[in-house]
Amino acid sequence: MSKTLVAAVAIALALALPEAEVFAQGVAPGGPIGNSTGIGSGLGGVVGGTGPSYPNGTTQPTLPTPPPPGGGTVPTSPPHAISTVRPPSYPKPLDPFGPSTSRTSSAPSVPLSLPEPPTSDLSFLKGCWRTGVFRLAHEPGVGTYCFDDKGSGRFLYQRVSQPDYFCRASAQAGYVQKVLRLRVFATTCSDGREYPESLDCSAAGAAARCDGTATTSTGTENWTVQLHRVR
Repeated sequence: MSKTLVAAVAIALALALPEAEVFAQGVAPGGPIGNSTGIGSGLGGVVGGTGPSYPNGTTQPTLPTPPPPGGGTVPTSPPHAISTVRPPSYPKPLDPFGPSTSRTSSAPSVPLSLPEPPTSDLSFLKGCWRTGVFRLAHEPGVGTYCFDDKGSGRFLYQRVSQPDYFCRASAQAGYVQKVLRLRVFATTCSDGREYPESLDCSAAGAAARCDGTATTSTGTENWTVQLHRVR
């Protein structure tokens, strides 16, 4: 054999050796060799591909929106506005006490008049009677009494300048000698305070004169009012 032929055979064997080693490792042509850093095709869902695949025809899941530059969270819909309206601290028990104190009327009202001489028949009190405006604890307010024909009933006190302030109580009317005493008891006020126990009414012509007294933190308070029918 000539030297030229021997050299040609050696070159052919040298070129064929790497390919034979690849097949010996079970790696397809173009794929990475064992213990190598070959990247591969980068395709998913295809034979020989090295990219991610999603079975059963599903698609790539939706990833969450990345945070904006500088961190923080991605703003969503604006929050619901918080109401700043303060609800009344006490229910308005206007029934059966007649119209609200804020309602004005040009119609003349009937003042309470006491029979002479005093009588045990209290049917003249049946209905609802409201005082004029007076000051209690330095606040203007009015009181409303509602009685049946026996002098039993209920009482409501309202402040003129604070429509959500109320005092409620049971009420009982009765004569103490010549004085018609309107007593209240089991009082509940929206701020926990107490209400004066009684209002004393005396005959004074066509309209009775009613006097109230209360002891407060600032001293003794006195007021004089008339009662007018509101119902």
